[in-house]
Amino acid sequence: MAQVKKTEVRDAILDAAFSLFSEQDYASTTVTQIARRAGVSQSNLYVYFGSKLDILWAVISPWLYRQFELLDLELTRIEDPRARLERLLTALWGDIPNADNNLAVNLVQGLALAKPDENYSRDLLRFLEARLTRMLRDSLPPARWPLLENDDATAHLAFMAFDGFVLGARVKGRSERLPQIVRVTSALLLGEGIPAPEAHKKEQHSLLTESASVD
Repeated sequence: MAQVKKTEVRDAILDAAFSLFSEQDYASTTVTQIARRAGVSQSNLYVYFGSKLDILWAVISPWLYRQFELLDLELTRIEDPRARLERLLTALWGDIPNADNNLAVNLVQGLALAKPDENYSRDLLRFLEARLTRMLRDSLPPARWPLLENDDATAHLAFMAFDGFVLGARVKGRSERLPQIVRVTSALLLGEGIPAPEAHKKEQHSLLTESASVD
């Protein structure tokens, strides 16, 4: 007879995995460690998850969904298209890669260490690419929408850059060049000329000054 699965046991396993992935990383965490912290036997853990990779997907998927939900909500409050676009890219390449002690690095490690016979699905990436495409569309003028009408290729490119920023955050923390990268990428997506760094600094200073005077 099949063993009855209990929600509280599954939750305990996921909580333990989240903690260990945050404290260490996917590569350094073992199934034995997860089982021990969850207070279950390793054999019982395998009743709920077929592999460590399965546990990773169960941890990282809702976490990424939540990150994008919060970002989407934040973007709805930003009226200026350029500011919205720059905030989107800054979060994608800066905030999310560094969130929860660089938790996203576990996703990159999981993919790098996955074996051909393991249960890897592109559903999560496809979902997030479609979501990012929609968020980019909301930040671009209609004349630039053709950039996004290519099977989410632009969003896929953005996620490839995301992987790089995640790994960089693991080694050296948040990229110091991120503001410049966001500025240049935004200008390219908007089809605008790229302002000189000093001009951009003056523009940002002017915006901050105007905002302070309004407050």
